[in-house]
Amino acid sequence: MSAESVYAKQIISDLEAIEFETGSDIRKYTETVRKLSRALAMELEYSAQELEAALKDLPPEPGESARAVRSKARSIARHLRRSAEAQRTVGIEAVRTWGSMVKHFEHLIKPQKKRKTIDLNA
Repeated sequence: MSAESVYAKQIISDLEAIEFETGSDIRKYTETVRKLSRALAMELEYSAQELEAALKDLPPEPGESARAVRSKARSIARHLRRSAEAQRTVGIEAVRTWGSMVKHFEHLIKPQKKRKTIDLNA
């Protein structure tokens, strides 16, 4: 089991433990999702590089050039690269959840400033 896999399992366990009872719980959840998404995006990006490197060294079919094999390898690895990009988007959208929460429920999250009253009788 790779270090990334252990790390991802720990983050998922942390996510499962979070209850949506307070604003800080929601913020912690969205930030943890971002952390998990980053870790998964990095893993997918590395895997895409490894897969492409492994595939481009395969022997070509009869009548096929080595350039065609490299092109196929890039094409196949592109799917993992797109998956990595999608994971980065997941992280971004998770953090936007918190921003939307603040925007729509700011009156419940941020303490209101107390206005000083002016004593006109003084």
